[in-house]
Amino acid sequence: MQRCLRRAFRCSLWAGFLRNPIRRLATPTVRSDIAQKLAHPIRLPKEESNESIFLDFGTLVEAVRKEFNGELARGPRDPETAQRITQMLSSVRINPKEWEQYTHFVGGRYTRTLVGFDQSFCILLLCWEKGQESPIHCHANSSCWVKVLDGQLQESIFDFPSGKGKPLRLKQQEIFSPNQATYIDNSHGVHRMGNARSDTPCVSLHIYSPPYSQCNIYDRVTGESKLVSLGSIYDTIARPDLNSYTEWSGEEKAGILSSIDKISLDTFVERMNVELEKPLGVNANIGNILEKLTLSPDEWERFVHFGERNYTRNLLLMNEKFSVMLLCWKPGQETPPHRHGEDRHSWFKVLKGELEMVHFKDDTEDRLKLLCGEDDDYVVENQYAIDVDHQVVYEGPDDTAHKLGNQSADAPAVSIHVFSPPYLQLTYDCNNSGEEKCLPFVHYGQMFNQMLCGDRWMGADIYSNLHSFQTLLDDAFAASTSPDDPKLHRRITSLMCHIQLNPEEWRAQAQLHPDHWTRILIGQTDAWMLILTCWDKNQGTPIHDHQGSYNWIKVLEGELLEEDFLCVPTSTPAECEFDEEKRTKSASEGFEVLYEETQVQVLRSGILPKDSVTFLNSDIIHRISNISNKPAFSLHLYSPPYVKAKAYDFVSGDTSLVFLPRDQDRGEVSKSKSVDSLDCWMI
Repeated sequence: MQRCLRRAFRCSLWAGFLRNPIRRLATPTVRSDIAQKLAHPIRLPKEESNESIFLDFGTLVEAVRKEFNGELARGPRDPETAQRITQMLSSVRINPKEWEQYTHFVGGRYTRTLVGFDQSFCILLLCWEKGQESPIHCHANSSCWVKVLDGQLQESIFDFPSGKGKPLRLKQQEIFSPNQATYIDNSHGVHRMGNARSDTPCVSLHIYSPPYSQCNIYDRVTGESKLVSLGSIYDTIARPDLNSYTEWSGEEKAGILSSIDKISLDTFVERMNVELEKPLGVNANIGNILEKLTLSPDEWERFVHFGERNYTRNLLLMNEKFSVMLLCWKPGQETPPHRHGEDRHSWFKVLKGELEMVHFKDDTEDRLKLLCGEDDDYVVENQYAIDVDHQVVYEGPDDTAHKLGNQSADAPAVSIHVFSPPYLQLTYDCNNSGEEKCLPFVHYGQMFNQMLCGDRWMGADIYSNLHSFQTLLDDAFAASTSPDDPKLHRRITSLMCHIQLNPEEWRAQAQLHPDHWTRILIGQTDAWMLILTCWDKNQGTPIHDHQGSYNWIKVLEGELLEEDFLCVPTSTPAECEFDEEKRTKSASEGFEVLYEETQVQVLRSGILPKDSVTFLNSDIIHRISNISNKPAFSLHLYSPPYVKAKAYDFVSGDTSLVFLPRDQDRGEVSKSKSVDSLDCWMI
């Protein structure tokens, strides 16, 4: 949470401060030009298309698990299930910002990275450099679905060999473009997948049910086959030798934890929930509980997966209090230097092999060097080895930057980690540029029910769609008793920082107008209103306030200039008296306007870049402009919903109070897509 708030503050730092002398606005004339500029009608969202389903990897894993109804596959799925999942994958849209975290391209071969799993299936992200392709292979009695995320993927299907020494017969060849999906099992034949382009890379998503560790590869000319071991489902067919250590016997797995008083994962969760009601620290009983945790042979099989490039961070469970991860390390794999953030406690235990912990001196300059990855400039404070006989290691909020890794040349390692508050993505600055890199976690499909409770976004970006985002807003506001609650403001700021919406979804709602900025109502309740604002080049608002509404702004694309003003009335505020002689109303325009004399001073101004978040207090007076030659798009959250605003004309001196129609005049507005009409004006 603290990291997020710091990031929000950093993102909205003012590029410069403009200090102008206070100027007195001229005595206003009675006209409503400012109000007309401010009160553009809100536009309704476009009808939702049934063709696209915007999901993140976590919800995709859960959706696939529900399609299988928890059934363990013992062979290819039936044709109805195969077709249903193929159609679903064709409709699914994954945020590129999410799947790009898992991409890894190397020369000479394609790569496979696990993004999600369950006991009955696994989901992998495959990265194909220009012209790369797989061997011709079968699917070992499993079902396989493929969806293209980027580039073009070519599939060549062959008949099984008709006899020894006979070449394979090509029966079908097809090229798939982004968002297209296909299905294959052994009844279709054997196939080869590859990047259809020689000039651009390709990324594809693959689902295997059940996961398989061995398959046959075939020589196209002779038809000869060879059984190869995939070992870990991460690795390519061409490198089975690196995975022999994953074939641990049941006796070896049972012996790993044979010396401790065992408790199950369910009991572990119960005891952790009780323990975390107490003050945390090095003397907490959590270490003793972690010592006793034992994974069953079935859990060991499901949770232990090794990564080809990086160590894997397999999320076992998470609730609002803590998260538990199983980390799997191949020889030589290690974390980047990092911290867990302020106010976070962590405990970990080595279950297999040996790890090395390295702590660095807590000096700002040294920390910048280590975060930049300059190995020769690391300033090591201490380092030590941790094996299965070592006690649980505790890391407190004040610990220095550190890294953890498997320094063995040939032996794997497995460790289990507990974080409180929850900790998901490991973020670090790899080049001292301020741009954060992220090591994502692997999603497990049969997550404990607590996964969706509490602050899901704590410690991690949350890739969501607009509907789910509004549900999170409902939960956040429902947990507070007052819109003025500072805790609510921090919570919403954190959510706005971490929310990552799919550009394809919000762009489908965006509407630019050549004459003025436009606003599209995304959703509204009694507590909040969510608006997508579209800015063509050189468009901007008048100076205005929000008349008591708090405002959060997240820039989705482009950049905006935000200016804050100090405006001091020099006459009695007209809106307090509602003097009929000073009130004007335009029935055709649907707003009411009042005027007063005002003094205006520019306090500060700054650029809001893409992905930045800023929070504006309820008494803010500001102006937002797109001063670039490219369009910009931003998401605006208001609480309570906007009902009126005062506009200030810096040139002519006009000051107008705009009243919006009451609820009974315009009907109830909700976040439902079934809203048919909205006769109101948006500020």
